[in-house]
Amino acid sequence: MITDNMLNLNYITDAAGNQIAVQIPLNDWLLFQKEYEEIKRKLEVLAGIKEALQEVHEARKKNQKLQTLTEFLNEC
Repeated sequence: MITDNMLNLNYITDAAGNQIAVQIPLNDWLLFQKEYEEIKRKLEVLAGIKEALQEVHEARKKNQKLQTLTEFLNEC
């Protein structure tokens, strides 16, 4: 995991001294991208679980028969 103290940041400033951009070493950027993709995949899984739980909640409110886990897995 990348932490602030691990990054070798180079700040780019305008004529007034305001920071307008930052440069990081390519290896840090590649590691950041890899970690970002892993986090994005985890969030997609969690969003899917959240959606499934909402569907179960709605089905229960309507007294609909729910598919069992075994039935679901047998479809795959």
